[in-house]
Amino acid sequence: MDESKVSLIRALCGNMNVRLVRVYRPQYGETIGALAGIPAFRLTNQPYRGEDFTMEMMILCGFKPDELDAFLQAYREMGIPPVWLKATVTPHNLNWSAAQLYRELAEEHRQLHG
Repeated sequence: MDESKVSLIRALCGNMNVRLVRVYRPQYGETIGALAGIPAFRLTNQPYRGEDFTMEMMILCGFKPDELDAFLQAYREMGIPPVWLKATVTPHNLNWSAAQLYRELAEEHRQLHG
């Protein structure tokens, strides 16, 4: 993500008392659970050596449904450009690496948007 977009998202998170965690390329092999700071999951600190991500991805964790709706509404109201690959942390994807989740979301995006 470019820095101007990150700055806008950081401001939104600050306004809503939401913690923002940026994930960098070396961390793409870590599990979603570890990246989300869930105590049962530990970071491996093994650098990722796979393909680069060509699209932005946002993973949302710990939101109640009404909080998620409010966050996404505020995101749109602030005019922040969209992030096409978005997911919430679920029991299904906790053990996936960020790279696995990215591939899944990118494939869904291709199927929906061509």
